[in-house]
Amino acid sequence: MSKAPLTGSPPLRTLELSGTPRELGRQHGRALAGEIRALRRTLLAYLARISLFGGALPLYALMLFLGKRFWPYIPTRFQEEIAGVAAGAQVGLGTILLLNVIDDLANNSPRCSALAAGEKYTGDGLYLLGRNLDYPLFIEAMVRQQTLFLLEPAQSLPLASLAWPGYVGVCTGMNRAGVALAQLTSMSRGRTFRGAPAALRFRQGLEGAAGVSAAAALILEAPGTIGNNLMLCSSREAVCLELAARRGTVRHPQDGLLLATNHYQSGAMASLKGRFPPRPPFSPLASHHFTEAYSQARLARLRELAADRPLAPGKIQEILADPRIANGGTVVSAVFAPAAQKIWVARGVQPPVCQGPFQEIALW
Repeated sequence: MSKAPLTGSPPLRTLELSGTPRELGRQHGRALAGEIRALRRTLLAYLARISLFGGALPLYALMLFLGKRFWPYIPTRFQEEIAGVAAGAQVGLGTILLLNVIDDLANNSPRCSALAAGEKYTGDGLYLLGRNLDYPLFIEAMVRQQTLFLLEPAQSLPLASLAWPGYVGVCTGMNRAGVALAQLTSMSRGRTFRGAPAALRFRQGLEGAAGVSAAAALILEAPGTIGNNLMLCSSREAVCLELAARRGTVRHPQDGLLLATNHYQSGAMASLKGRFPPRPPFSPLASHHFTEAYSQARLARLRELAADRPLAPGKIQEILADPRIANGGTVVSAVFAPAAQKIWVARGVQPPVCQGPFQEIALW
């Protein structure tokens, strides 16, 4: 792995892990124990702030209880890895589980944006994937604690995951075969505790498939928990999976361009469209950011900025940084070039991070 130098921003923290699921977890937990405890303190501080006079611990205990409901549906190897992280960091298993299922509990991130471009849009016809991940809370901690995990599981494909201490799933990543992935929330009425948490479900597809179609098939076969728009992209192929807990459909590029925000676009999923959530207490974002109108507006802006023009990695970075695409919750911004096995990661020190420089990383 090689990294291009950065000017004015700290380089991205990278952690290389290899071995069995439990070995992966122990290495992860030992290396980032302090950061994992810091994230737990951040969550407890927020719960104390919203609990009025009740204190953080009752709410935290409730979240741990709800998180445990997902445990029976998590694949065994990920259970072992989560347990390994907890043991390595010397924190409770419930804490690490909660870090990995909090999105499935809250489902409260309707501001993400992504585009895949290939064919006539790129000089060589090869696809590129760009994504912004926007979060409503814990924004400063997520920017500060962002980590690139380079994983070599004992019996599956190596992969890179752009995530946070304690996080075992994949919401932004790419495998060694050149399949890139970007998870976006989609508001859906199809929700359940009886399925694999979203980011773990998506990691399962990324680890087990050397192509986009195979990864999509693995993900569609696995029962899920919440609504998602999932972008999958390789050098020659891109799809968006529009997912509910028990249903999904595949959307393909139009003339080499594929766009996604936080609502279903296909007619097959229209009946499962759900309500957008209210703004959570103390979020720095405005109520407008939690509406379908904002999701539709970002989609239209992506289409406008990408229309009929060459799209190199630098141009996609500019699109992601556009003030009508990015917002004060943009904690991750990245561009993937699957053919070159490269990723460009925004290193802005405050959100939207895409207004800072991008660090180029050759993964393998």
